[in-house]
Amino acid sequence: MRGTLAPEIPATPRIGPKAGFALQLVAGIVVLAGLLAAVEYVCGRFVHQGTRLERNMEWLKRTAGEGDSVETMIKVLETYPAVNPSPLVTDVFLLWRNEPLAHKTQPVNPQPFGRDDTWTIDNDSEGYRGPERQFTRADDGAFRVLCIGDSVTFGFNVDQDDAYPRQLERLLRERHPGRSIEVVNAGVSGWSWLQGLRFFEVHGGALHPNVVVAAHGTNDRFLPAKNTDAERLGHVDRPVVRRLLRLEAALLRTNTYRFVEQIIPARLRDISVSAGCRRQMREADMCHRLSLTDIRDAVTELAERTRAAGVPLLVMNLDFIRTDAVKGSQPAAARSGVPFLDFVRRFADLYDADTRQRAIRLGLVPAADVPGPHRVVLRVVPPRQSATMSVKGYHGTPGSHFDFVAAMYDDGTHGDQAAGDGVFTTTVDLPSSVGRIEYMFFDGDTPELQALPPIPSTMGNRVLLVQGDAIGPIETFGRPFLMAEQTHPNKDGQAIIAAGVADEIEKTDAFRRFLAAAQSG
Repeated sequence: MRGTLAPEIPATPRIGPKAGFALQLVAGIVVLAGLLAAVEYVCGRFVHQGTRLERNMEWLKRTAGEGDSVETMIKVLETYPAVNPSPLVTDVFLLWRNEPLAHKTQPVNPQPFGRDDTWTIDNDSEGYRGPERQFTRADDGAFRVLCIGDSVTFGFNVDQDDAYPRQLERLLRERHPGRSIEVVNAGVSGWSWLQGLRFFEVHGGALHPNVVVAAHGTNDRFLPAKNTDAERLGHVDRPVVRRLLRLEAALLRTNTYRFVEQIIPARLRDISVSAGCRRQMREADMCHRLSLTDIRDAVTELAERTRAAGVPLLVMNLDFIRTDAVKGSQPAAARSGVPFLDFVRRFADLYDADTRQRAIRLGLVPAADVPGPHRVVLRVVPPRQSATMSVKGYHGTPGSHFDFVAAMYDDGTHGDQAAGDGVFTTTVDLPSSVGRIEYMFFDGDTPELQALPPIPSTMGNRVLLVQGDAIGPIETFGRPFLMAEQTHPNKDGQAIIAAGVADEIEKTDAFRRFLAAAQSG
């Protein structure tokens, strides 16, 4: 008898060596990703305390830059860019640039007493602060002014239409109605002369400018550095360095990187001083991003490049912190035959004239007899009649303490010239070596300019250069003359810059040819 056939059992598929390796690889990747996620989570438990803003700021205070302003800026932009007032993004060729299409409204910082001013930023698709424009041809009939600079050119702490490039455009159009005139605001906060030069090299030609206006200096010589801009920008020209910078930017955003950096002692993670900085420090105590020679070379090269392009150049001093950068830019402009506009000196002259007029109106003299080895008289008009006025300031590098704190009087004593005239006065004794002081007026415990979070700032301090005995101007509480704060002009100050630049542009052959062509057409 024939038995029934057993059902056929399908054979188990065999996994080839290639497929097996692929499965093992996928499994390994999954396990590794899980381990990395677990490590990231555990590290986050150690570094995450407080709000996201608080922990980012605390981490930046501990690690950012280790005394190097550029490293600090890059870390801020790569980890928590929202804390930076100017919307910026990192750039492997320029270190950083304006964020394209950024829109931001924020309080003026430091905030003037009794006011709640805000300022708005609107960048175009290229990151220039201004309306969207097409820069397609050099012969499109428009006269184009390219403004290169730092945060003063960008218009830090002033509204969109109040930065000097926008005011310059309006002024030139008002003076020459019916003419096609454009002004491009290519200012970027934190930039040095070398970054401005590189910007013109990379992007200047595409904008087809008829005149270039350039102003840097504050960032070049104010804050400390451990690498010079020449070295940084030279390194990023190499592809391998650019890839490493992109990798570092990605790592900076991880909790694991922050945890490791947190547990490494500062002396081990400290940025080494570069060869360029060591050369600077043989002649001075501090290294800066650019030496005076670097500034002279950058201005000279910019003048050569604009001349080769057939474009006139105007160089300006907008360094209202008054570093020594002008000692590099002004001689270079003179040697290159380039007009040099010193608005720091112009503002000082206007300040002196304003002080003389106020003193005459109040029946005071512009200067006082102040006996003593080295004394400075400071004066201020208070915010209210019953004010309790004082002044606090530094005569060295601002730190965690004030070098002097002094009560102010309106009773004919302590250097006060007239009791009850509404001008509070005090006399400050200074060491004989002091040539510069920074200070701020207080009404009780209320400062005239209040630094707002998240980034503490000393930009609210006033600056007075002193040589021997001196008497300060008659100042108004919370209203620095022509300035939003120590570094950046307010709307009226920006208007003075715009008017001065407009006058100089109208003297150029390029502008005269433009007007003649427009008339003949």
